[in-house]
Amino acid sequence: LSSSTTFRLLATLTNHNYVERQEQSGEYSLGLACLELARAYHASNTIRRAALPHLQKLRDKTLETVHLAVLDKLEVVYLEKLHGLHAIGLMTSRVGGRLPSHCTGLGKALLAYVNPQEVREYFGQHGLTGYTGTTIRDLDELMAHLEQIRHRGYAFDHGEHEAEVCCVAVPLFDFDDRAVAALSVSGPRERLDPIEDRLDLIETARQAARDISARLGYNLSE
Repeated sequence: LSSSTTFRLLATLTNHNYVERQEQSGEYSLGLACLELARAYHASNTIRRAALPHLQKLRDKTLETVHLAVLDKLEVVYLEKLHGLHAIGLMTSRVGGRLPSHCTGLGKALLAYVNPQEVREYFGQHGLTGYTGTTIRDLDELMAHLEQIRHRGYAFDHGEHEAEVCCVAVPLFDFDDRAVAALSVSGPRERLDPIEDRLDLIETARQAARDISARLGYNLSE
């Protein structure tokens, strides 16, 4: 690369804290943003390793599609997807993909444990995009909904992002009592609706979440 191109690239990386310039020597080194990336990767990888055996058992027991996801900048990022053993139509989720949090079970299960003021500020700025007739579009309604989820410990998706897909989602907690990820069991509405009545499915998902949280160091007795 030419020196001018290299300088522009380094200037951009410096502005985003990926590199730092040493004032005396003029040399560049890795910045704090690289450490943040490493921490995020390590955390995500640790969660996936701890969760995978339990996700496989959950999928085999329910026969439905199972997901594992985290929040990044209040968006859902998928860490794992195990396809169900039942036939199912198109489901757009994919490992590494992002989806909105306000209209997905995984997203709502995690948003319920985010500082409410942060949630209000984020959606006040970005809005609540409607995807189906069941998507929550009102911010006050969303906040009340998240409080209900926090109280009962799990969330539902009533076809809020994909009209024909329902799910139950449960947060996963670590040793610091933080909701660091969530799992979900998803399937077609024709098979799972009304999802609230699938008590066996809900309890199976909750038990898997308890087992994974225990592996992450969460004290279930507290």
